[in-house]
Amino acid sequence: MCGIIGYTGPRKALPLLVQGLRLLEYRGYDSAGIALTSEGSIRVFKKEGKLENLEAILPASSAAKSGIGHTRWATHGIVSDKNAHPHLGSRGRVAVAHNGILDNWAEIRKELESQGTLFTSDTDSEVIAQLVEKELETKGPTEAVISALKRISGTYGIAVTFADKPGLIIGARNGSPLAVGIGDGEAFLASDPSAFASHTRKAVFLQDGEIAVLQPKSWEIRNLRGELSDREAETLPARTAEGDKGAHPDFFLKETFEQPQAVARALGNGGRLVKDLGTAKLGGLELSPREIQGIREIVFVAMGTALHAAMVGARIVETWARIPSRAEDASELRSANPIVHKDSLYVAVSQSGETADTLAAVREIQMKGGRTIGIVNGVGSTLARLCGSGIYVHAGPEHSVAATKSWSAQIVCCALLALTVGRSRYLSLGEGRQAVEELEALPGKIEQALGLKSRVEELAKRWSGARSALFLGRGVLYPAALEGALKLKEISYVHAEGFAGGALKHGPLALVSPDVPTFALLADGESFDRTLSNMSEVRARRGPVIAVSNRDDPRLSEAADEVFLVPPSLEVLSPVLETIPLQLYARAVASELGRDVDRPRNLAKSVTTE
Repeated sequence: MCGIIGYTGPRKALPLLVQGLRLLEYRGYDSAGIALTSEGSIRVFKKEGKLENLEAILPASSAAKSGIGHTRWATHGIVSDKNAHPHLGSRGRVAVAHNGILDNWAEIRKELESQGTLFTSDTDSEVIAQLVEKELETKGPTEAVISALKRISGTYGIAVTFADKPGLIIGARNGSPLAVGIGDGEAFLASDPSAFASHTRKAVFLQDGEIAVLQPKSWEIRNLRGELSDREAETLPARTAEGDKGAHPDFFLKETFEQPQAVARALGNGGRLVKDLGTAKLGGLELSPREIQGIREIVFVAMGTALHAAMVGARIVETWARIPSRAEDASELRSANPIVHKDSLYVAVSQSGETADTLAAVREIQMKGGRTIGIVNGVGSTLARLCGSGIYVHAGPEHSVAATKSWSAQIVCCALLALTVGRSRYLSLGEGRQAVEELEALPGKIEQALGLKSRVEELAKRWSGARSALFLGRGVLYPAALEGALKLKEISYVHAEGFAGGALKHGPLALVSPDVPTFALLADGESFDRTLSNMSEVRARRGPVIAVSNRDDPRLSEAADEVFLVPPSLEVLSPVLETIPLQLYARAVASELGRDVDRPRNLAKSVTTE
């Protein structure tokens, strides 16, 4: 959600800033802008819409060796050119790009306007630019930024550039991620280090309350008292093919087809599985067998797709570890004054590791003495640092706003946790070995399920005009139904609703009609027959039914208009396989309707504001 890129050094800044913005597109945005600083002036270019709109107004070349760029996701003020970032101070001496939300911006704006300051946008962010510029009247750049930040409350990740100091960029963080890239005689600033990783792998991740003072040949980190912080750069992991769609038309399809590899990496390519002992080996978990035996409850905390994966994870924990487990919506938990037990384990799940609600929930749990671990894809992310221990997902970069491979890899990581806890408690050696075998087989089974693509695309051609769609599942497939509905909503803008099979007669049955397809998810287990009954109830009301199942049963073709079979699996792992046709269907419908699959309207990849 929003993205910042900054550069200062010997090279021309403009192409580097554009490249950085391209690499930040996955975060979601509705406008973009660039500020170039040289020869005592700042030139700002910004435009509503896609990055291509901005590129159309940029100069063919610029000698500027320093600048900042921004992709905006609107929070205050409509989507427009004037509300795009960066924002200039009224005298043109300062430009600011801001991620986050300010709480007291209105009162500060009123105060500044009463003193004659002219505002040109409707945003909260412009307040920062005007404050810094006013403070510059009596202070140097660093002191001016610190003074301005002391006036504001809320969340921010900012980049500030100065007309009178063209090689200087100052960044600051409070609740919104920001990383410094250290190159050879140059420096970068970005919301995500992927924006500069092709130029340098040396990075410093700012902590809340820190500012970065960057010049081409020097950098320093200070706190809001102006004191130097003793920070050392760390080396980022190697990243490959970050912006390459390969042979695929979009990142969503590419990442859907990367799920076999993503799951294999989540399994450590087998290195996280101990077949002889029927368990998992998780180096980052930092829980002794005695501590595991003392766990009385596992509570997952997440948002969006990660929440659905956590719901699956809770089912796996209860099945394999036989201890109570549940998944909580982080946005609700954080404000509910939760009852935190010392013998509970709280597991925060996030693809980016920067989800604001999840971070706030973890801080609330920690404040009340709860033990937290993370299941995170973003290496070095705020959540990973906040929890200190946990399980890296290793799904690889995910550029499409709608999650695909992180979903399946997160479920697998939840399963590894459940297996570890289960084998330390009630899961037998034989059951553990079976679980290991099933996990090892998942990448190959996912590959088989992806073979349904052409059939799913034919289905989408027939149903792309449907005004709505229903998804039902029972037990571990209920969250899979929720995820299928979410995918269709996210990228095709078609209304979709997921619900538990048992809830059908308690309201959703009223939505059944001949022009609304119902997707029924079935797994070989005790709920199979009950879901078949749900399908018959839909068909009796002339509702079309599409079945997705890991069990081949002749009754399926009698109760469904179309059947998609995925490879057999343990029931608790079936969501990984049965969601694949739903991902492919959502993408195919979106394509039929001409949607922007990778960057759906109004949505952001990393939701860093509340």
